[in-house]
Amino acid sequence: MKMMLRAVVALLFLFLFTKNQKGWCQLPTITFELITSKEGLPSNSVFSATRDQLGFMWFGTRQCPLRYDGVTFKSFNDYTTNFVTGIEPDESNNIWLSSDRSGVSKIDLSTMRMGRVLGDSDKHVGSTGDFYIDVYDQGWFSDHHGVNRLDLKTGKRKHYPFRQTNFVWLKGAFVEDLDSNLWVIGRDNGLFRYDRQRDTLICVLGADSPAGQLKDMLMSKATRDQDGFLWIGTYNLGLIKFDPRTHAFELFETGRMANKILAVEEGLDENGKRILWVGDSHGLGIFRPEQKRFFFFPDILPKSYEVNFIYRDQDGIVWVCTSDGIIKYHPLSNVIQVITIPQNILPQALTVNVVHQDNRPGFEHIFYLGMSNNVLLRWDRQKNSFSKIVYPSAAAETRWIEQRKDGTLWIGTNRWDYQRPGIFVYHLLSGKFLNPPLARITDQFFSVPFFMYGRFQDSKLWVGNSDEGIHAVDETSQQEITPWTKEVMRNVVQNNNLINDMMIDTKGRLWIGCYKGVYYYDDVRKEFVRADPETLPAGVDDPTVNTLLEDHNGNVWAARWGSITMMPEVGKISKVVNAKDGFSDREIKGLVEDFQGNLWVGNHEGLYCINTTNDRLIRFTMNDGLLSNNTTGRVYITHNKRELLVGHIQGFNLVKVGDVLKRLDPPPLVVNSFKIHHTEYLANPSESIRLQPSQDVFSIDFIALNYRKQDDNQYAYYLEGFEKDWNYIGSKHVANYTNLNPGEYILHMKAGDALGNWNEDTLDLKIEVLPAFYQTVWFKILISLFIAGVLYAFYQYRINQLLHLQRVRNRISADLHDELGSTLSGISIMGSLAKKELPVQHASSALVDRIMDDVRQISGSLDDIVWNISPKNDSLSSLIARMTRYASELFEAKQIAFKFDIPERLDDVKLSMEQRRNIYLIFKEAVNNLVKYSKCTEAFVGICMDRRKILLTVEDNGVGFDPTATTDRNGIRNLKERAKSLNGVIDIKSGSGKGTSIKLEFPVAR
Repeated sequence: MKMMLRAVVALLFLFLFTKNQKGWCQLPTITFELITSKEGLPSNSVFSATRDQLGFMWFGTRQCPLRYDGVTFKSFNDYTTNFVTGIEPDESNNIWLSSDRSGVSKIDLSTMRMGRVLGDSDKHVGSTGDFYIDVYDQGWFSDHHGVNRLDLKTGKRKHYPFRQTNFVWLKGAFVEDLDSNLWVIGRDNGLFRYDRQRDTLICVLGADSPAGQLKDMLMSKATRDQDGFLWIGTYNLGLIKFDPRTHAFELFETGRMANKILAVEEGLDENGKRILWVGDSHGLGIFRPEQKRFFFFPDILPKSYEVNFIYRDQDGIVWVCTSDGIIKYHPLSNVIQVITIPQNILPQALTVNVVHQDNRPGFEHIFYLGMSNNVLLRWDRQKNSFSKIVYPSAAAETRWIEQRKDGTLWIGTNRWDYQRPGIFVYHLLSGKFLNPPLARITDQFFSVPFFMYGRFQDSKLWVGNSDEGIHAVDETSQQEITPWTKEVMRNVVQNNNLINDMMIDTKGRLWIGCYKGVYYYDDVRKEFVRADPETLPAGVDDPTVNTLLEDHNGNVWAARWGSITMMPEVGKISKVVNAKDGFSDREIKGLVEDFQGNLWVGNHEGLYCINTTNDRLIRFTMNDGLLSNNTTGRVYITHNKRELLVGHIQGFNLVKVGDVLKRLDPPPLVVNSFKIHHTEYLANPSESIRLQPSQDVFSIDFIALNYRKQDDNQYAYYLEGFEKDWNYIGSKHVANYTNLNPGEYILHMKAGDALGNWNEDTLDLKIEVLPAFYQTVWFKILISLFIAGVLYAFYQYRINQLLHLQRVRNRISADLHDELGSTLSGISIMGSLAKKELPVQHASSALVDRIMDDVRQISGSLDDIVWNISPKNDSLSSLIARMTRYASELFEAKQIAFKFDIPERLDDVKLSMEQRRNIYLIFKEAVNNLVKYSKCTEAFVGICMDRRKILLTVEDNGVGFDPTATTDRNGIRNLKERAKSLNGVIDIKSGSGKGTSIKLEFPVAR
């Protein structure tokens, strides 16, 4: 936080006498900001200043050149530079500078690196100063022997020598007139005009001029005003006004020791009047051309300081380079005017407690200031003059002022000497204090003459104090007309429920603000009723009310300890403003409403405005021009509600509401720095920033270059592609990001003022986060191709394996069919032949029959094995065909009526060899048992598919059996084992005389 110093602790009211009139003249009532090493300035000795095209300020110091963004300084220490007395931006925004012992240097905008252009190798440019770039883009600088012209593009230099004298410092400074003529301020040699056609310098004033005018003149710096005159500062003759066309001049002495002007710059005061800022070896001042008078600020710094250079930028900000830091004057930081009461009017340090504007037509420029002790001041705003009205009695502290149509001011006081009267009546026309009957009656109330608040309501006067209540007196009847009893009043103030304020609303209803909250008087109930809700809303931690106000909509506002509340109706608080919104102190007191409906309130830490349209709380402090941060209970507003008057010790502030709340032009927004892992890099908003995968932590510092106080600017940002809404970060101006995914992003940045007005144009910065090699498209394609290759290789391997397996299965099937099948067929034929040769009753006939049965059985089993092994039978349809053929042959042989229920269309379901074997054997076992044991006349075989399951059903109407009966046969156990191997279930239902049903359900892969 920069230290803000007040320039004018006491204004210099000086009388200027002319032939016909007397007028007031004084220093501008403004504040300055001091920037020193405490705020980060590397060196307090500052010699030069300029502002570049982006809006950054640059300063030349005793140590090095600096760039300033309004908050931080960036030093350029590529090599040693001392006494940087000249610093200028060229048309490409490169910064040129001249310095002692380091020649001429340039800071390249594209790299932000400083490099020598003319250095120690050239004997003529070891020490340089006062660098200046003219309208022809030619650089000029001085040395110990004369001045030099430098072509900024080619680097070609020409030296213009001066006559050598005893003057040992740099020989010249530079300024241009309205005709684009360059003038060289030749120190002790004289004032020179550069003849561009002849490429030479012509001395027109001073020691080397033909006429020898002002031959003892020793010049410092110069500036050109808006009328084209040159104002030249000198070390010994004061200020010179020079006409570059006629060569006429005029001298103005400073009236100070040495008659010295080291720096000069044109400017405007707070009233828009033209002035010249001037500086000497003891401080800063102004010169008023219309008065031809100098005025120097006495208290900017606690001790004398030397002004080296004064620079006024395009926004009217004045930068004063001194031996003890930078003094800054910002016009927008001085919209709050300071009015100081002259010490000859008020020698005591008293406080302005009350401000009242005269109600009479034509007297609106008259204000009455009720002070903290024994005096009323009359301020004529038009003349800026004060007069004193002393109260009839001492030790009277002003608490309120009411003006009546009869031309009287009624002044309520706290009489700390406890002597009556406590109410004074002052007649404005006669200038005398009166003692009317109404005042005499009212003065008798209360045990001590403390009249803390008072209000006139037509002919009624209401007065009150904190612990003894409120009374009303009627002027017509000269009688007290208080509508409540003493008991009612005692009930209100008992238990330390002191009354802090009184208000009469537009309906004539009386309100009071007490320690325990807000109350109003109910005419029907004849008592005071609590207006606050039974339970105060969140954010109101103390019910104590200091001030009440009814706004233009009829809402009742209460300034409390720690908060302000709005009550649209009795018993309801609809708005709370507290410390979370920006209050810096709990004692909030004094409420007024301006012409826009905004509310103003004071406390010990500033003046606050509540913008009722957006509920934003705005704080003004000494940084903005307040005489003191303590504005508690001393905030008043003019009749037109456009100006505030805020009382302080020995003075007051005049606040123009429209000026302090007006929307400002959007400030220039720039990227101040771009850091990756705390290392700074260049960031050009016109180019995309490409970040490597390892650069995953970065921050962007962006700032508004309007050089307002830090809290006057608000900032927000969001990263398109990562975020969906703005991040509002208050007065901070840094965006931080970590671990962003690869991709393209746009960082949007914007700034606004303290009133919540945001600039519509955002500053956009494109950021591309490059992927790691394993995140790139080509890497993903390569990996995909590799995986595809591996999968294809595996697929090919699997296909080859399957084909090989099929070939093996085909070969085994063929071998079994050809070898074993033919052998078994041969055995069967030979057995048949052998049986024919044997007698019918031969003993071997039975063996031959058995051999032939076994051969037939083996042949059948072999046929099943061959069928099962053959790959061409892997489909479900092939299996069903074999099953139906097998079953139909057996049913027909046994003359069993049968029915097959088989789907007309079978999906292409592939079965493994093991699956086909188990299914077929289960079916074969079920059919064989049906034929052998069921004694049925009808049989049913059904096959159906449900999603990924197959249901096989074999049923008969035979004799049935008990599936749970114990038996030494393995048929049922085999069926269940084979169903389990299929990952299926088998359900066998049967009973004596009920037939048999066998259902197999198992999953298959399509």
